[in-house]
Amino acid sequence: MAGKYAAERAVLMDDIRQLLKDAEALYQAAADDGSKEGKALKEKLKAQLDRAQQQFADMEDSVVERTRQAAADADDLVHSKPYHAMGVAAVVGLLLGALLCRGR
Repeated sequence: MAGKYAAERAVLMDDIRQLLKDAEALYQAAADDGSKEGKALKEKLKAQLDRAQQQFADMEDSVVERTRQAAADADDLVHSKPYHAMGVAAVVGLLLGALLCRGR
């Protein structure tokens, strides 16, 4: 489950990173018509693109930190209450086994 989440998160982050790169390339390739409105629009686009890139970097750092914190909390919980963790694992295994056998 955690591996699936990590893989999906990685794909999403790669997609966002590619989108930002494409937007940057589009900005660089945009023809400047020389008018005041065109220049103002290009500056506004550049500011929004910079802000989006910064927000993405902040979000990525936040997600990584929260993931690490959640893993550390789970590890602490398992170490502080090992018998509870074993009991939960046994119940989950029993239920999963019952569901799999019932399907046959």
